[in-house]
Amino acid sequence: MPTKKSTKVSRSSTSSLNKISSPPGGPASLQIKSYGFIFSTLLGIIGITINIFAILWIYKLENIDCKCSNNWMRIYIKYYLHVIIPVMVITFFMNLYLYNNINIDIKTNLLFSFFLFFSWFVNIFGFINIIISIIFINKLKEINCDCSEDIKREVYYIYNIIMASLLCITILIGLMSIPIVILRLK
Repeated sequence: MPTKKSTKVSRSSTSSLNKISSPPGGPASLQIKSYGFIFSTLLGIIGITINIFAILWIYKLENIDCKCSNNWMRIYIKYYLHVIIPVMVITFFMNLYLYNNINIDIKTNLLFSFFLFFSWFVNIFGFINIIISIIFINKLKEINCDCSEDIKREVYYIYNIIMASLLCITILIGLMSIPIVILRLK
């Protein structure tokens, strides 16, 4: 049976716990940050894996000398993948480093600034690659190219469809926000 003294202590500690609130950047935001980091890490690994399988598929087409896929689109996709895979790997490790060293000032770090600029430049070619990949794989499907049939082709096709959809949604949301920005400026 608790004594009056222990009851008094437990009531005062309970009331003081009710007054404690999580400061900004406290445990809740750290948990959200951790989930975001885990989500972006998984997406990065999936993206790198799909692109590696895509380049293996392109090499397979070259090795078996697939005549129906022998055009400039296959060459563009091949060289784009040669550039984007290292960029994605560097971005992946850069995100790991930044997550563990949150106090780094990215704006003053020349290496990070250069890489961010380079990434935007590569993204322009990525947009072109999405369109070319979808057209290229559609043409292979239309002519029933047996030598190009592979699960890697289908996964890369679906991946590019998803990327095109996300890009369109992003552009649509950006366009929808223009009137809001204009109204706030007035």
